Amino acid sequence: MSDSNANTSRKQPSDYINHPEVQQCLKQLKKLFGENYESLLVSDTLDDEGHQYVNLVQKGGGVLGVALVGYTYILETVGIRFLRLAGTSAGAINTAMLAVIGKKQDAKSPKILEYLSNLNFFKLVDGHPVAQQLIKTFITNKKFEKNLVRYLRIFGILFFGSIFLDILFVGLGHHHGWARAAGMISFLFTAILFVIFAALTGYTLYLYNRLKESGYGINPGNYFLEWMKQIMNENEVTTVEALNAKAADLPTLKVRDPKNQNASTLTADVTFISAELVSQNKVELPRMYGLFRSNYNDDPLHPAGFVRASMSIPVFFESYTIENIPSPATHPEIKNAWANFFNEDVTIPATARFVDGGMLSDFPINIFYNPKIIEPRLPSFGIDLDDSDPRTDQTATPDSWSLMNYLGRMFNTIRFYYDKDFLIKNRVFKKGIGSIPLSDFNWLNFFVSEDDKMKMFIRGAQAATGFLQSFKWNDYRKERIEMQRVLNEKQQPETTASGEPERSFYSRKA
Repeated sequence: MSDSNANTSRKQPSDYINHPEVQQCLKQLKKLFGENYESLLVSDTLDDEGHQYVNLVQKGGGVLGVALVGYTYILETVGIRFLRLAGTSAGAINTAMLAVIGKKQDAKSPKILEYLSNLNFFKLVDGHPVAQQLIKTFITNKKFEKNLVRYLRIFGILFFGSIFLDILFVGLGHHHGWARAAGMISFLFTAILFVIFAALTGYTLYLYNRLKESGYGINPGNYFLEWMKQIMNENEVTTVEALNAKAADLPTLKVRDPKNQNASTLTADVTFISAELVSQNKVELPRMYGLFRSNYNDDPLHPAGFVRASMSIPVFFESYTIENIPSPATHPEIKNAWANFFNEDVTIPATARFVDGGMLSDFPINIFYNPKIIEPRLPSFGIDLDDSDPRTDQTATPDSWSLMNYLGRMFNTIRFYYDKDFLIKNRVFKKGIGSIPLSDFNWLNFFVSEDDKMKMFIRGAQAATGFLQSFKWNDYRKERIEMQRVLNEKQQPETTASGEPERSFYSRKA
């Protein structure tokens, strides 16, 4: 959605692409791989134009998602294209645009930069004006938390101090005339403080009730939803069917070694990760569309809602809802879908409520793993947004944590564990992950300046450059083959006491 009151200093796509530091990244890659990047090898899957294909997952991270665009710009410029796409939160946004813009073999980054250039990030904070101001103050003022505590402490001292003086002057007023006069002033001051306290309390309760009525979200998220709808509509993606078709539409693909591999079984798709609170499940959209609708024409959902569901930062944004889920009593296909994805005993909600997919899986690279594939035809790439501070995260002791540090680490332990566990067990996938260092940026700062957007884009471009300089496809492929060989050996059937082979997990699943 374009902002009619656009700031004249707003950066244009050419400003990002032609920035000297971005161009320097491309010069480094040309020096290493050739003027047309002809010696770059990242995959065994290509199209007729010579583009190399990879799977791509993008991590969530609020406004840090601008850096993802810098990363994918470099990948596209050197001739890399994306077969399967997945993302969470901010990663879902860039994933959606990569999926719906143009054809699979087209470079999408210039158009994505055009959409981002016309987006007023501040308008994404579309809640109550007071809440907007508080959020802006809290995020942009690094000392806001300390100042707030200090102001509350001062108010508390004044309030209880004035009550003490009231009591003191009442006692002294029986014996001293000046104490009665001082008591009147003290009572007046106390009354003023009480009125201020009552007004603040009343307004806080009012805002809390608004928050409760809106599903415990400060911002409705409507501006973002309409912006994403407009992007999809402009690219002729107005239905879930259209999204699936666009994501799956592939050019003619081929492999480097047609004697031992073939490209005919390769498929493409797009996945947005969200957390559904009513049933308490991780949901992959649009793959799990059948959980909420019996068919595509029955009260259809706009696919932009899937991205909105994935980026619903708890409390900051209202949770996204899908209402009027058909009753399983009259629609057995709904019941079967829930039983297929989860279990027979799951309670099927009439309304589903979604929050940020990062609550459960912020980096869902595991969805690209297929244990049936022994020799990979293409790698799975991942883009990690690293906003950890190396100066404090590794050296801080638990004794030095504040309450916010404690809660933050507890939350991160929960939300990162699922993805971390997969990477621990499947270490070869780490070789396809590039990390963008962003510790000096606030992921919730929707008031980010144009200069900071440029800096994040450049960081993404530099991270992609460093990754491509170190990535070795042949090493990745060999390690992936060896990893699967070892896993398959572990899953070999063991002979039971009766002499019959015991069925492995994969054979049971088959």
